[in-house]
Amino acid sequence: MSSSTEPIEADVLVVGAGPAGSAAAHHLARSGIDVVLLERAAFPREKACGDGLSPRAVRALLKMGIDPDGPGFERVIGLRTYSRTTTIELLFPELEDFPNYGLTCKRMDLDGLLARRAETAGARLMERTEAVSVVRRGGWVTGASVRRLEDGEGAPPVEVRARFVIASDGASSRLGAQVGARRILRRPLGTAARRYYRIQRHPGPWFESWIDLWEGDSQLPGYGWLFPLADGTANLGAGLLNTFRGFKDVSARRLFAAFAKMMPQSWGVSEETALGPVLSGPLPMGLNRTPAAVPGMLLIGDAAGMVNPFNGEGIAYAMESGEIAAELVHEAIARDRPALAQMYPTVLRERYGRYFAAGRGFARIIGKPEIMRASTRLLLPNRTAMAFALRVLGNLTDGRKGDAQDRLMYALERMVPAS
Repeated sequence: MSSSTEPIEADVLVVGAGPAGSAAAHHLARSGIDVVLLERAAFPREKACGDGLSPRAVRALLKMGIDPDGPGFERVIGLRTYSRTTTIELLFPELEDFPNYGLTCKRMDLDGLLARRAETAGARLMERTEAVSVVRRGGWVTGASVRRLEDGEGAPPVEVRARFVIASDGASSRLGAQVGARRILRRPLGTAARRYYRIQRHPGPWFESWIDLWEGDSQLPGYGWLFPLADGTANLGAGLLNTFRGFKDVSARRLFAAFAKMMPQSWGVSEETALGPVLSGPLPMGLNRTPAAVPGMLLIGDAAGMVNPFNGEGIAYAMESGEIAAELVHEAIARDRPALAQMYPTVLRERYGRYFAAGRGFARIIGKPEIMRASTRLLLPNRTAMAFALRVLGNLTDGRKGDAQDRLMYALERMVPAS
């Protein structure tokens, strides 16, 4: 984008080039829509994340034509879970709708890869450019005022005019706030912290998770992970939900520090093996922002609160919501029926409402330490129960056309009201 103040014209403006925005821009551009994709930072950039890609996220990557065996990816075959008394390894299920493997990839690499993929499909990627405010005419969002950061604070903004705006500007979503989107306070919110280490321990081909974290003899609310990365380093992290008793007394950084001290000394997790600082961030869960759409603008990914309340996974749902938004916006433009895009909240509710509602209930239940301790003691040693839990927590199912566990999951989900 030049320093000219002339308006920029596009069919769609996508604000934020994380996985959600890049997925939306890619699917739109591939279908012939003229897309401008804005990114406040420049690639490569850091992001506080576990860097884990579930089979559900892998499916979304495959839809964008990403090679899962390409540079920067590490393949994993399942989940290894620890408690103080039990360790269990579970393979990802064999399904028709999802691959039977996950991946890890640093967000430093992944986000740039996805943004370039959108650019290759035809999107106009503008880095170091931020959306300052939405532009509305007659109650309809018609674009945004944007500015290049390198032009300085005093530079005049430029208007990007678009038939639709897709806000993928993260959990704080400045654009969402400007159109009245707000967090639903009764729905769960997570927070997590992570740090990279170069250690001898390399857990591949497994995701590793800890479901009881301790600070001395005191059990802390939360969970931990150790994920292998393709460059031989590891992503160590810890997270907690605001449904946990004692949430206000334990920060994500304190939880992370306690978790890091739990690691066996032989693994070498220390300041000497750490790479970079501890980074932390919020996990907006269970469709916890409303409305997800206003006339002319749709919210996707973290901006819409799309993180899975069962397991804290956000990338898969970010990319899926981006694809859903792209499909609706494309249809609205192709058929010249703008109101079709306003079906977006309904589609989200139909696709995720029951599952996320169940996840919100799960988040409330595990927030009670006595229930969490009992579940860990009774269920973790039970391989059948844990295999089913892996499917439920990861939302990995073929539905009623699948095996007995899939049909059970489908039946249980049908019992939950969509909301």
